[in-house]
Amino acid sequence: MAQLEGQSISWQVETHEHRERSTDWYWGLGLGAAAAAGLSLFFGNILLALIIVIGMGSIATLVARGPREHLVRLDSRGVSMDGTLYRFASIQSFWIQTEDATHETRMLLTTNGIFSPQLVIPLGHMTRAQNVRAFMLRYSQEVEQEAHLGEHLAELFGL
Repeated sequence: MAQLEGQSISWQVETHEHRERSTDWYWGLGLGAAAAAGLSLFFGNILLALIIVIGMGSIATLVARGPREHLVRLDSRGVSMDGTLYRFASIQSFWIQTEDATHETRMLLTTNGIFSPQLVIPLGHMTRAQNVRAFMLRYSQEVEQEAHLGEHLAELFGL
C-alpha cells in the first residue's frame, strides 16, 4: 500500500515471489554443488570448491527462508529501503520497467555503490509506478536500462 505524504511516497514490498521447492530440487542443487566442488578439487582448486559449497548452501538457505517485507520510502533526501538511505547524489539514473505479459512494474536504480550498483524495487500496480516516476524526475534523470545478470539469476533461483 503506497502512501503519499506531501513530499514523500512509501510502500511495503516483498523481496521476491515465493515458490515452493520440492525435495528433489534441493537434492539437485546439492548434487550439482557436489559435482562442481569435486571437479574443482580434481583440478586442485580447493578455494573454488569451498566457494561453490558455501554459495550453494547460501542459495538453499535463501530459497527455504522465503520472502521478507521491506519498507521503501522516497523523499527529498533519496530512496530509503529498510532504513538504508541511497541519497540522490549517489543515484545516477532510474528507469520504470513494465513487464508486458504480467503488467508488473519495478524501478531500476543505478547507483555509485560498489556492492550494489543497481537496485531493483518492485512497484506493483501502474498508479504507483506513475507516482514514483513523477517524483523521481524531480531529483534524478530517467535513462532506459535493463536489469543486470545478477537479478536474472536471482529470479531463476527464486531469491
